[in-house]
Amino acid sequence: MIYRFAVPFSLICLSIVMSGCSALFSEQEWSENYALEEGVRASSPQMIDGKLNTIGETTFPQGSENVVGANAASEVVITLPEKKVIRRIVVHSDNLTEFDIHADKGSIAVEADWQLIKDVKSVKTNPIQISLLIPFPTDRVRLRVLGTKDDALQRRQQRARYGGRVVITGNRRAVGKIREIELYGYKSTEEMAVGKAEDKREEELDSLLDLE
Repeated sequence: MIYRFAVPFSLICLSIVMSGCSALFSEQEWSENYALEEGVRASSPQMIDGKLNTIGETTFPQGSENVVGANAASEVVITLPEKKVIRRIVVHSDNLTEFDIHADKGSIAVEADWQLIKDVKSVKTNPIQISLLIPFPTDRVRLRVLGTKDDALQRRQQRARYGGRVVITGNRRAVGKIREIELYGYKSTEEMAVGKAEDKREEELDSLLDLE
């Protein structure tokens, strides 16, 4: 008898839990683009100006072109005025094929405590939509370019400059060309409440205009 009632009861509990989760996720909304907030800085400002017709270029670490055998990755660093929990990154780029993303954990022991949060091995779309589950808030995000559509041309041009010889110094990767990088978190409960209140006011105004 106990077993007969245990199964339906378990199914009811599971249904309640799933309904609660469904409601939670359906109500969740993305924040505004953090990269466009006042006080945000980037090593390539064109990537956070809100304009898709401007293109910024990543930069190589200082001195990397003189290291024998090196194949350094160029990068862009975005610095926020305060720490945010980032859940989504959108990258607009025509030439990226492979890259990774790091976030600064903010250790006081080192200047930059970078932790890998996403490794994109093969870019197939533009824009590139990246969902994240970063377990800590951060105020600095770094994108490192590991491959571009221009790398082969870069190597051919280097060989041409050196009479066809294989070059063992200099950057053998091309720079990344990025139109825009967008950073998003989740809206807070207060922000969602304000948004709903504004939507309600707009609906009321629309109703009044329809009556005139």
